Amino acid sequence: MWLVSQPNSVILEVKVDPNSIGQDCLEKVCEKLEIGAEADFFGLRVSPGSGPGRWLNLRNPLDPHRIPGGRLDLRVKFWVPPHLLINEPTRHQFYLHAKLDLTEGRLVVADLEVARRIIAYIAQAETGDCDPDLPPTHIYEECEKIGPQCEKPEDHMDKIIEYHCEIAGMGASQAEYRLLKEISKLESFGEELFFCKPVTLSNNAHNLYSHLLYHRQQAEEPRARDEQEIDGGATVGCLTSGQSGGGCGCKLSTCVGVGPHGIVVYRPSCFGEHEIGVEKQSIAYTAIHRAQPFRRNFQMSYVTDDGNERTLHVKMATSGQAAALYRAVTEKHAFYCCETVRTDVTEQFIRDLKGTIASIFNDSTTLGRRYVFDIQRTCREVHDRARRAAHAALPHEPRRPVARHAGAEHKEPRSRSHSGCGEALACRACMDAPIDTLFLPCRHVVCCGDCAPRCERCPLCRGEIEKLMHIFLPCDYPKSPGLVK
Repeated sequence: MWLVSQPNSVILEVKVDPNSIGQDCLEKVCEKLEIGAEADFFGLRVSPGSGPGRWLNLRNPLDPHRIPGGRLDLRVKFWVPPHLLINEPTRHQFYLHAKLDLTEGRLVVADLEVARRIIAYIAQAETGDCDPDLPPTHIYEECEKIGPQCEKPEDHMDKIIEYHCEIAGMGASQAEYRLLKEISKLESFGEELFFCKPVTLSNNAHNLYSHLLYHRQQAEEPRARDEQEIDGGATVGCLTSGQSGGGCGCKLSTCVGVGPHGIVVYRPSCFGEHEIGVEKQSIAYTAIHRAQPFRRNFQMSYVTDDGNERTLHVKMATSGQAAALYRAVTEKHAFYCCETVRTDVTEQFIRDLKGTIASIFNDSTTLGRRYVFDIQRTCREVHDRARRAAHAALPHEPRRPVARHAGAEHKEPRSRSHSGCGEALACRACMDAPIDTLFLPCRHVVCCGDCAPRCERCPLCRGEIEKLMHIFLPCDYPKSPGLVK
């Protein structure tokens, strides 16, 4: 029996076989929540009593000895903009996790007006339309940490009520979508932080982002550094007690943020009242050449804007944190940036002692094999898979006749037998009928006879279409009503 907690503190009981892997547990949870088609956005997180939490590797067997109390947390692992989410239950789970991060200070909003809108969306989703005489002040107080943590103006609460009244009549699902749309514009959206020193009350994500917002110094590499290695063993206090002048009072160590577009290295450097800030260095995934963990060190070579190759060494608190950082960089790069996950990522594994001995006699044995990564699909593949599942759930409707360009003959669809060509021959517009129309003059073949006349430009090269030509492919296309299998 495994206990899986949702972001709203609702706990689900999940029963799986003793030899099951983490993916089996996640699939059962997602099946209960009706988010199975988009389960790849989520992960199971182990939150021990002390130390940072870690993502459960879903491809490995569930180990009760490494999961305290058999308790796991269902969390969003890969954040995507809300327009890429197909199913409403998935958007609801994204909303619950976003609300948790906002109210607990892990997702910081810099603009006060944006914070007020977000609070109004939360109140609309939770309580419905606002009654000006009896506003839901308990929701507003619960969202106190949303926005800049400075002294609020006197009309702050009145502005929130005004925003809440403006969106009267908005449904709960639409309010949740608007909130997700707002946070998707934040600079730290989808960023997972790895601190070199353990996370404490004075060294956490909220303090880091608040530090950046307070000082408004977010320039990329404001001063040159000679050293190549970052030792996160020390913390830097920003004008703490005993010093003169204003300050945010934070005390931070170096950390690395891994997001959808690349990694960001945050290095606090506070020297006094007139020189305070966080040095922020961004490295895009396209610039990374190689990354690997070595004990407590995370090493990465990358190419700078001027074409020179440099190496980044970050010393983490533990070897486990260095390995977790390496895993996050690899998985997020594959999910957000790649067309498909390469086999050298999916097949990377280590063995325990029994497996190592067994592999001497049989190298292909799976005994004692523990996979390093659990990434299975990319963002595009997850979206396409969810769209197919949603399309299969709808009743198949007959196609309406469409006006065709001159010179394009009307052909009735031919019955086809299953010969194994599969999805590669599906129309890229409707994903239902086979591709059978050639665009001229660019000569691309991507659409069926019904979708091609609706295109003014080629979906691939964006060239103008002058003529359509029906073609016959040498391989049959397996067509079933309403679904490409």
